Amino acid sequence: MAPKDSTFSEENVDKLNFDDTPIEQIVFVPPTVSTISINDLPSLKKTSWFTRFSGIIYTLTASLLFTCATFLIKQLGVDLLDALLIRFVFQTLFTLLFVLHKHYPLFFGSMSQIFLQIICCATGAGGVFIYFFAVRYVELSDVSTLSYTRVVWTVILSIFIYRQRPSISSLLALPLTLLGVIFVTQPSFLFSSVILSNNKYRVLGLTLAMMTSFTSAINVLSFKQLISTSKDIKPSVINFQYCFAVLIFLIINQLYQRFFLHTGLLFYSNISWKYLLASFICFVMIISNLLTQKAIKREHPAIFTLLTSADIIFSLILQNIFTTKRSNLFALLGSALVICSVVIIGLSKFLSEQHTEKKMKLINNQTISKDLEEKC
Repeated sequence: MAPKDSTFSEENVDKLNFDDTPIEQIVFVPPTVSTISINDLPSLKKTSWFTRFSGIIYTLTASLLFTCATFLIKQLGVDLLDALLIRFVFQTLFTLLFVLHKHYPLFFGSMSQIFLQIICCATGAGGVFIYFFAVRYVELSDVSTLSYTRVVWTVILSIFIYRQRPSISSLLALPLTLLGVIFVTQPSFLFSSVILSNNKYRVLGLTLAMMTSFTSAINVLSFKQLISTSKDIKPSVINFQYCFAVLIFLIINQLYQRFFLHTGLLFYSNISWKYLLASFICFVMIISNLLTQKAIKREHPAIFTLLTSADIIFSLILQNIFTTKRSNLFALLGSALVICSVVIIGLSKFLSEQHTEKKMKLINNQTISKDLEEKC
């Protein structure tokens, strides 16, 4: 699922009504909105084991499916940006037809809201492009690890933008994240004794992976601001804007390859079976997107964020089993530190929101008791 995140605050998310097509989960992840009313909730006796843990199952399955698909395409030797082209041509067309069928405006709201929509879809699409561009040059496990630092950067940026007081969890997670980045990237001035790959583009790939994390953080914050200022912007419209922006990036990439590198797919008739297989796998990734949509509706957002870091674990397993490249101890330690920072922030948000819910229930109970006393 490439860069994905749900670290933004949920207090304003329920203002958006998810009544149409699901939003693409790469980089941009829609808010968790329960579509079940209190009266529709099943009793504990009737709730099956699968229903209780379905959010966790969907999240881990989506994570595994996306990681395996991305890993397989890279092993086929096909450029991921080339493989995504056909998928996003059809996906953009279908989302456009849906929006037109519903008679939704393609851009809606005030100038500031339109500006936020542009920032939101540009950072989301840019994050996708940069992520898969980074996978060209370094291992998927390294890209996954560095891109997941967005969880911490989102919290840090929100402190400055919204002038929030830094929490203990963010103060603990930041140094762990920084250490994790250092251990994964292993700069030569600190790890001169470590022998890394001779790939001259390694630094470029790691830099792009870090850019993905910052782009994702900006995407999350701009989306939070967008939904807090408008109740009427439809998710299918944002979905179309996102898909269209990704398609623009992919076409520009094809034009660059064609006219400057004299490669690429445009005007090129000799398309191999590997490319067709990779394109099919990209379509299969949509199943991962749908599972994620189900997961974020059924699971607490903080737990969802925590579980999605399984991308790092799955990519490490695939790399060390099916390739000749083995992760050294420092890379494994760096990945573990980044996962720890996600766990700290995720659990902190979960406990904080649980405490707030208990407080609200207590206030409601006291209010009801007062009303009954007054009536009596």
